[in-house]
Amino acid sequence: MLDIGQGQVSPDYLHSNSTSHTWAFSAVAELIDNAYDPDVNASELWIDKRDINGKTCLTFTDNGNGLVPEKLHKMLSFGYCEKVAVGNHQPIGHYGNGFKSGSMRLGKDAIVFSRRMDVMSVGLLSQTYLKSIKAETVLVPIVSWDLPNKTRRTTVEGKHNLSAICNNSIFKDEKELLSELDSLEKLRTGTRIIIYNLTKNNNSGNLELDFLSDPLDIRNPESHLIDYSTINRTVHEKSPEYKVSLREYCSILYLKPRMKIVVRGKKVKTKIISKSLSETETDVYKPTWLDKPVGIKFGFTSSKNPEDYGLMLYHKNRLIRAYDKVGYQRQANELGVGIVGVAEATFLTPTHNKQDFSRDEKYNAFMTNVGLKLNDYWNEKRVGPNTTAAGSSTHKVLAPDWLWAQCDNCLQWRRLPAGFKQDDLPEKWFCHMNPDAAFNRCEVAEEPEDEDEALMAPTYKKTFKKQQIVQKQKIKLHEKQQIKEKEMLLSEKEKQLQKKEMEIDQKKKSESYIPIVDKLRKLEEKAAKQEKMIEALHKERSRQQAASRQMLDAAEKINIINQGHSELLDKVARGASTSSPNKKNGLKRKHSSDSICIKTEDGSVVEIIPNPNQEKEKRVVDLTIDSDEEQESEDPSSSKKLKEDSSKSNSKPDPGRSNSNDASTSKTEDKKPNLDKLKEHINKPDPGRSNSSDASICKIEDKKPNLDKLKEHINKTRTYKEQGVQTEGRSESQEEMGVRERLESFQRNVHELLRRIDPSKDWGGPENIESIIVQMMKHIDPEDEDADAD
Repeated sequence: MLDIGQGQVSPDYLHSNSTSHTWAFSAVAELIDNAYDPDVNASELWIDKRDINGKTCLTFTDNGNGLVPEKLHKMLSFGYCEKVAVGNHQPIGHYGNGFKSGSMRLGKDAIVFSRRMDVMSVGLLSQTYLKSIKAETVLVPIVSWDLPNKTRRTTVEGKHNLSAICNNSIFKDEKELLSELDSLEKLRTGTRIIIYNLTKNNNSGNLELDFLSDPLDIRNPESHLIDYSTINRTVHEKSPEYKVSLREYCSILYLKPRMKIVVRGKKVKTKIISKSLSETETDVYKPTWLDKPVGIKFGFTSSKNPEDYGLMLYHKNRLIRAYDKVGYQRQANELGVGIVGVAEATFLTPTHNKQDFSRDEKYNAFMTNVGLKLNDYWNEKRVGPNTTAAGSSTHKVLAPDWLWAQCDNCLQWRRLPAGFKQDDLPEKWFCHMNPDAAFNRCEVAEEPEDEDEALMAPTYKKTFKKQQIVQKQKIKLHEKQQIKEKEMLLSEKEKQLQKKEMEIDQKKKSESYIPIVDKLRKLEEKAAKQEKMIEALHKERSRQQAASRQMLDAAEKINIINQGHSELLDKVARGASTSSPNKKNGLKRKHSSDSICIKTEDGSVVEIIPNPNQEKEKRVVDLTIDSDEEQESEDPSSSKKLKEDSSKSNSKPDPGRSNSNDASTSKTEDKKPNLDKLKEHINKPDPGRSNSSDASICKIEDKKPNLDKLKEHINKTRTYKEQGVQTEGRSESQEEMGVRERLESFQRNVHELLRRIDPSKDWGGPENIESIIVQMMKHIDPEDEDADAD
């Protein structure tokens, strides 16, 4: 069979493996666990400090079953764990690494003495030894002696192992080794572990463990520098007592202490944390992945240390996490202060150093649930209706509900009646001291605990939570009502706003329509006024047209009558009829060249057209007849006489006129003389007229007589007459006087005609007629003038 190489463990691993313990007391707990486990089942453990051959040593002695050489070898080796449960006693060790990591954390070297009924053994685990021999793997020399003769077993390795132990340990020969084993004889069986070359502080060079401050305790003053709390709370200068005092730590190390621990000669007063609280209540954690519910006890601490509160988590009766702050306790306030929760979380997985749990989903779910349950307990005891008077001060030291004592003989716990105090108990207490006769003997089992019974529900009613739910429902209902009211108010406001918006829009629209309506109203008013004006203009036009027709008829008759009188034509040509100089006035009417234009009162021009079809019998105003002769012309019999006188006067020879003029004037007997021939006759030059007599009146050579000069001459003559001044140094001739008289008679006739046409208007005197006719003749429509010119 071929040789197969064996695995080796480097000596350096002893140190590196020990660093898993960041706290010295966690390493001490590993050695205590080995004595507590069922394979050893020690009832007592002594922890002390000894000086051996000039070396300060830390010793652990138990009265357990002891170790055989083979089992001692496995304990000094790595990975061997043959521990099994015995009844309800579950082993704490699981990985087979506790002794190596714990002992090497406290010192560099450890020697183990174990005694059984038939054999004694000594084993050495030393970093100093391995370093001195420059070993490449971990070597553990072991020597055994048979009892009762104390004969050393002779083996091939026995002599070399004894030499290695004596040369590299604090015991120099076999005699000293046997002497140490004999000290265990009174225990009959047991084990003693001696650790030397203890760990020192890197900063000061002193031993890590303090053996001087308290002769009855072992303290760890540097622990608070290594393990700080991580919650948001004020850090006290003084660390929790269990972290600096081994005695205090051992008192809470086990949930149900079954072993008596003595530290430096004084017994540790172990505590059942769950039975040392006030106002204790039990809650239940029932996850779906657990077959059995887990009981969690809550209560207020009776410790004087203000930091001794939080959650105590145990695993198989061994403390893993101490005073963890959960729920309200993680807040930076006074909520949850003083509450201690105790639970045995065997369903969680501890780490190798047994100082924490693996942070898996189960751990997170459990811690969250425990925090909520702690909050419920606080609400019921300090906030809800079940609040007690003792809860008025969260830092007040409260007495536990019951006082429990442990018998030094059977190590069973007994509940004492009310009235007992912890200070009244003696150093050693036994069952026979119990006043309760039912439990005053060691043969009687302990009282059944609550957790041994089936836990299905909490031991207290969580009324606060229900009240909170009801209150929340009320608040929600109230909020809903408020929301509905607000919605109704908002809807009303929206309606009001919409109404106001509609009013504003209507107002804006009405305001925008006002200018349009006003404008339309003004346009309508203007249109009505224009219609009235047009109607008035039509009426005025009709009236003017009627007046124009009358004037035209009268003018036509006047022209017919005056045709036979050359003197009257001369007068009209020289000044009275101002239409003669302006050819444009005679051509203004398109239908007849004899029309007359007269300007009315409102500024419009009215054309007077003679009506040739008018009956001759109708009365015509004769502008050529003097006003005193008008009545005579109204008599029909006088018209014949007037014609005869007229023919006689015209038949008389005029020395200043030629024969041709006589011929033209003889035709006046016709009732309707030819006006065109008369005008042509008048404008034709008369060679027989004397220049001296005609020069002062007008010049016949010009077809358009200068009316302005004639007017100027007449006005000048009138002015001289009024002033009594003789004109031009001569008297007025007979002919001039006749012309003037005929002109004045013509003015009176025209004035009478205008007065009859419009009696309401003030036409002035007859002397103003000439200027009125001139103004009438100037107001001629340009378009008609242009048409006539064409």
